Amino acid sequence: MGPGSPTLVKGTKLRAVKFRFSWRITITCLVLVGAMVRLSVWQWDRHLEKIALIEHLVSNLRLPVVDITSLTRETNDWQRAIFRRVKLSGHYDFEREILLRNRRLDGRSGSHVITPLQVAETGEWVLVDRGFIPLGRESRDARRAYQKPAQVELFGLVKESMRREIFSPDDPDVGLDKPWADAWLRVNIPQIQKQLPYQVLPVYVEVMPNPNDPNVKEEIVRESDGGRQDVLVYSGQKQVQNFGMDAPEGNYPIPTHDTTTPPDIHLGYVYEWAFLALLTLGIGTICQMRRPRNRIEGDSETPTNSQSASRNEG
Repeated sequence: MGPGSPTLVKGTKLRAVKFRFSWRITITCLVLVGAMVRLSVWQWDRHLEKIALIEHLVSNLRLPVVDITSLTRETNDWQRAIFRRVKLSGHYDFEREILLRNRRLDGRSGSHVITPLQVAETGEWVLVDRGFIPLGRESRDARRAYQKPAQVELFGLVKESMRREIFSPDDPDVGLDKPWADAWLRVNIPQIQKQLPYQVLPVYVEVMPNPNDPNVKEEIVRESDGGRQDVLVYSGQKQVQNFGMDAPEGNYPIPTHDTTTPPDIHLGYVYEWAFLALLTLGIGTICQMRRPRNRIEGDSETPTNSQSASRNEG
């Protein structure tokens, strides 16, 4: 062997790598794997829910436009009325208007305006998503320019109350004896109801400029152009402006639909979490593999060739 080559010490035994069980590593890996598998199953359930939701959307869009008063008289199960196109008239209660934060329209950041409306025929109240206003024009004073007319007749799409997803932030804690909450992350009707002095329907309505729009499904079922970071970036900002936008006296709010992600996105998460679970098992196994130190039999130290030569010269 040439100079600098590793020296094999006489008497050295090469021992194979062996598995050495560790309770700490095993339990940690099993807990992580269990959580990942649970998340994978949850995403699969979401995938199936989205398929059923889209089928329901397509089915109800085939039904004719109905007056909301007829719907309230005939409907006992409001879940079946989701995505029905309705016609309604009444007057808005602008003083109890709220904002649905962290929304985007054509790449612009802002909020949706949610306003209670009292239906003329029955006197019932329903929350109406009047549309999008840009970031920087969300204060109550700025919104007064867009609070007209009070008496309206409109078409809309029935939408269900939004529930809080796992890991998402909470909406404000409200009540008639607590401060008014103006900004919300979702149209959580049972929670919003707590700060209203009158009862509202368990669904809300999105304004539709054209109830016969053939692209409604595509406008609703698509990946949102707003990211999760918006919750952190925009929630605390009060004076941020969208540069290059329309003039403040623009025709706001702009009617638009809140989106829902396609089923395939959840299916991708199913595979991702399953892969991470398998990867964690592999890492846990590797972490428990050990190679014992090589030693000469009957000796606690392994002398090198240079040490041996030095002793011979002595």
